[in-house]
Amino acid sequence: MRGPTPVLTLLALLLAGPAVAQERPPGAGPVRAQSALTGIRPPERPAEEAKPSEETTASPPKPEQAGVPETEEAAAPPSEAFGPPAPPAWYAARESDEDFAACRLALAMLGTVYENRPAVTNPDNPDCGIARPIRVQRILPDLILEGGAEMRCDTARALGLWARDFARPAAATLPGAPRLTGLRLGSTYACRARVGTGQARPKLSEHALGNAIDISAFLFEGAGTLPVQPRRDSGDQAEAFQRTVRGAACLFFTTVLGPGVNKAHAEHLHFDIAARRGDWRLCQ
Repeated sequence: MRGPTPVLTLLALLLAGPAVAQERPPGAGPVRAQSALTGIRPPERPAEEAKPSEETTASPPKPEQAGVPETEEAAAPPSEAFGPPAPPAWYAARESDEDFAACRLALAMLGTVYENRPAVTNPDNPDCGIARPIRVQRILPDLILEGGAEMRCDTARALGLWARDFARPAAATLPGAPRLTGLRLGSTYACRARVGTGQARPKLSEHALGNAIDISAFLFEGAGTLPVQPRRDSGDQAEAFQRTVRGAACLFFTTVLGPGVNKAHAEHLHFDIAARRGDWRLCQ
């Protein structure tokens, strides 16, 4: 009689599973079935390393453990500011080459008569000065600044636009339509603090940066001089003229002060181009 075929023998082995139980030490886990096809047992999964818990993690020593009483624990001293010191205020206001060229082009179109001057500084106060000053003799071809004045180019441009577009036309409405030919100046460039603020330690004046100019009187051809002074409810055209040119100046300057604000500005108009956030303007 012929024995079982190899196919039947393989099938019997698959159905029967492992035939012999291996001896195992006490406490061992369950036996995993061997693969009937390969006879190779899959490797055991390695045990994960224990992770430290909050309880087992070492804590930093308390102040008293480090020899410092808990009540005297102090923060670390503040670190010193990193980097070079800030530039002086006059240098921070310096125009770029492009802006300065554009400003000079505007002055050429206005017909302003001026000369470039070397940088102005002050050894007693490093913040005072003008990086690129100009000395203006005539803000318009036939409108002089008495005595001339040093200022930044941006200040001169604002003054020229105001004089051409508003001061001159307003003067033509006065009796006899006199021609505005000159501006009598008060303070121009001056290294000093602000005045009339009432503060014990006022900030640096815009005059100290070449950003400001004061006008104390208007000069007319054949009609004398119109001084700046308190003019309130007089009802005359001189008051109307002063109010008009004062209000129009706020279109070109960021600060406009004059009579009625305080005693320091009772006899002149103060115009400046102080830089403020959002181009905010102070017109009083």
